Amino acid sequence: MSELSRPSWDCETISLCSDALAGLTVVITGKLSQMERKEAERLVERAGGNAVGSISGRTDLLVAGEKPGSKLAKAQELGIEVMDEATFIQKLELVLP
Repeated sequence: MSELSRPSWDCETISLCSDALAGLTVVITGKLSQMERKEAERLVERAGGNAVGSISGRTDLLVAGEKPGSKLAKAQELGIEVMDEATFIQKLELVLP
């Protein structure tokens, strides 16, 4: 995401459901349209989850952006819940400008 298209909100201060991902291990993959991956990972942490970089048997949720690659296939193989970015935003109860 270029600086010109950067969202006008802050992942540290935006209001969200603080327990939406409580106790869940979450992987973010693919290109997200509304935020950078690091911002999504920080939102996961603020919502009570643990953001990690790779899929394993301990992963609870995969948030898949555009072109998710092999992580999506592995998550499906392991029966891990997969959601797109829009569903992730809804789950956190974010209201983006």
